[in-house]
Amino acid sequence: MAGLGRRPGDQGTREAILAAARAAFLEQGFNKAAMTGIARRAEVDAALLYHYFGTKLELFVESMAGLYTQERQAAAAAEGRVRGGVEIVSDFLRKWESGPEEPGRAFVALAQAASSSPEAATLLNEFVTQRIWRGGQAEPLGDAAARRAAMIGAQLVGIAWARYVMKLGPVATDPIDDVARWFGPTIDSFKTAVPETN
Repeated sequence: MAGLGRRPGDQGTREAILAAARAAFLEQGFNKAAMTGIARRAEVDAALLYHYFGTKLELFVESMAGLYTQERQAAAAAEGRVRGGVEIVSDFLRKWESGPEEPGRAFVALAQAASSSPEAATLLNEFVTQRIWRGGQAEPLGDAAARRAAMIGAQLVGIAWARYVMKLGPVATDPIDDVARWFGPTIDSFKTAVPETN
């Protein structure tokens, strides 16, 4: 049971935990940020962190990646169209620049964790594959679709790495819309270019 003055598990609890976790991880890093400290910051019982997210690593990945919304995917589906590569790249980069912290800082923190933790890398893979370009679809991927997902995920993460970690030329300095136009056609080609193999 939540203690006095702490928020119970209501509709805003998950969002409050994510905001508190994001701030804590950015300030202290993954290893130093404690679940109890995050719970205090969010004004919730620590048990709710495990209830909503399972583990500290899962909370870290979810908070760094943000609550990637599917409004544009839903709008595209309602219009009977498939989201194009330009839109996918634009949405992906905007997510890393939508928070109150320095643009891309959350991606850098997530990339550092993924580089040192196979578990974090797996969760990042799932996030990119399931949410960014599949719109949250949970169905298993066939072999060809899995290869397409890997290619698209590698391209998206590579663009973000160049923009936020390497700070590579115009990929880092030019507006998101320009970068999306450069790489969008590549994403489009990956969506259909890989055939089934035996």
